[in-house]
Amino acid sequence: MSILKAEDFRLTIRPVLLGMEHKYFYEGPCRFGKGEALQPGFDKFINGQMHAQFLNNLEQYKPEGVDILEPVRVGRTDDWDNTLEMWKTLGSSMVDADVAFFFTNIGLDDIVVEFAQRFATPIIINPESAFSPTDYAAIVARDPEREVYAPLCWSETTKLLAALRAKKVIRNTRIMMLVRFNSTVSYSSVDTFANHELITRRLGTRFRYVNAHELLDQMSPLPEGGNHTTPGRVTPNLTEEELKEANAMADELLAGAETADVSRQYLINSLIAYITVRKNLDLLECNGFTAPCPDICSTRRINEMKFTFCLTHSLMMEQGIPSSCEYDANSVLSQQALIAVSGQRPYMGNTTPMPYEEKEGKFMNIAVWPSDEVKKKLLEDDPHNLYLMQHSVANRCFRKPTEKGRYGLQHFAYEQKFGAVLRYDFDQDAGQPVTLCRFSPNGDKLFIAKGEVVCGDGYTLNNCNNLVIFRVKDQMDCYKKQLQVGNHVALVYGDYTEELIALAEVLGIEPLVSI
Repeated sequence: MSILKAEDFRLTIRPVLLGMEHKYFYEGPCRFGKGEALQPGFDKFINGQMHAQFLNNLEQYKPEGVDILEPVRVGRTDDWDNTLEMWKTLGSSMVDADVAFFFTNIGLDDIVVEFAQRFATPIIINPESAFSPTDYAAIVARDPEREVYAPLCWSETTKLLAALRAKKVIRNTRIMMLVRFNSTVSYSSVDTFANHELITRRLGTRFRYVNAHELLDQMSPLPEGGNHTTPGRVTPNLTEEELKEANAMADELLAGAETADVSRQYLINSLIAYITVRKNLDLLECNGFTAPCPDICSTRRINEMKFTFCLTHSLMMEQGIPSSCEYDANSVLSQQALIAVSGQRPYMGNTTPMPYEEKEGKFMNIAVWPSDEVKKKLLEDDPHNLYLMQHSVANRCFRKPTEKGRYGLQHFAYEQKFGAVLRYDFDQDAGQPVTLCRFSPNGDKLFIAKGEVVCGDGYTLNNCNNLVIFRVKDQMDCYKKQLQVGNHVALVYGDYTEELIALAEVLGIEPLVSI
């Protein structure tokens, strides 16, 4: 089974076409009109026209990734029918539907209320159903846990459907966690999800745990008698075919790189890690990954095997599979949210403001990044409202998922020169809008911000120091809201702030917006 990416998920909508038909000629407070409009049979004709227009609008305004199922038609006469057969029809039609999209009207709204009481399927109300949308406050008042949506107009419906599809992606994300000490928190990432069971209840995301030593053993061919950590067991160790794949990938990456300061063998070592992780994701049916960098580093096995997981994260993100450093499941899910709403390829890293002190005439509280040369240029240009994001997990597809931009290859370990890392020159994208997000540690908030690329740094440096510098509208506002979610923020190119706000709303969590 192949890894299910965000782009593979479809939202299925079942249109529910309700209609009222009067059996006799009369008028009054439940019936309006004159002439033939009062004749039996006229309602059926008008209902057909309204239903056709509704379905046409639904087809016209559905976003990418949404499928419209065959409509189910139920209704009543002025006998106020409410039959068990109708409920059997509605119930069976919801088996393969993510959402029930109702066309309703006067004298029919009680059917929608009862549907909400009977079934768990989320409900959307046709925005052109006269006063019906505002009636549905009654459903929420009866049961605040019910998912009922009443978009104001068709353009808002498009945003809502896209958000519900992204919600489905979040609920179907399964993150593979490479464990050494703690199943939730690494020593270097204390701001991640602290309670995975809570996150599963709140957002639907699930977590699968793999022993780090077992996975590291799988990076070599299976020895006779099995691996040291799993003696006698048949495990998915490196095969000859996979070693050939790693060699071919190494040749391709070296051939396409502008600069390459890493040996071919050390590049292959990191590619073997990528292939091993990808295989385990497939076997466990997971679609996200994270590993505890320092926790595993201190075993000294990384040093002995001469690789790092940096390239794994880069290649995963490049393919639309969220992947994060430092056992940060929060970052993984934040990437997934961005991929789901944008289709773009994410970046993630240490994210911090660059505060400029007017009296001092310099940036404060910045460690070793960026370089003095870049700082000088920024000071001469405009030092205000700047932020930076730094890690060594860039990919080649920031601009378009299907196009690989120019890139370099460097090594991670300064002295021994192992650990291949991809480098991206963010200077080439100055002026490019970016969107950032991160879930809070308990999953009840979503930080959303936007900015504009100013420059990059670290393109030809080694270790964990490729970075992008961007400008936000209000640095202090952005910082105060980021303080509620943590360090590793995710980023994509483009402005998707409205889409993320809509996602937060359908997830039932608070959007922390700095735009």
